[in-house]
Amino acid sequence: MSEILGTLDPRAALVLHLGVVAFVMVAILVVAGTLREPGRPGFGIYESGAPPGPALLGRTATQYFLIAVIFMIFDVEVALLFSWAVAAKLLGPSGLIAATVFIVVLLAALAWLWLDGALETAPPPREAEDAS
Repeated sequence: MSEILGTLDPRAALVLHLGVVAFVMVAILVVAGTLREPGRPGFGIYESGAPPGPALLGRTATQYFLIAVIFMIFDVEVALLFSWAVAAKLLGPSGLIAATVFIVVLLAALAWLWLDGALETAPPPREAEDAS
């Protein structure tokens, strides 16, 4: 089998792969459609387990968006660290020192965000003067 795949043209391998992916997708949709209860609506209770309600028209706190952006930044950094880990033997001690400095800078940024309160989603506590 490996001889057949080894001699396959890359474009033909791509077409074969896309065909298998399309077949699997169609098969999953067909099986899901047959297993679904006939009278049940398409989107019921999804992730949180709470029934869907009307759309919220109020304001959304910007802290949630800030946390999403911070997550994306740190997620990209993890991808960079993964590529370093793949080449760790090749880079040697100098690569280890560079990765350690990189991780220390990331941890310093995380500590600064934490101390600055950027990771808090709750409203700030009321001051004593507001209570009087």
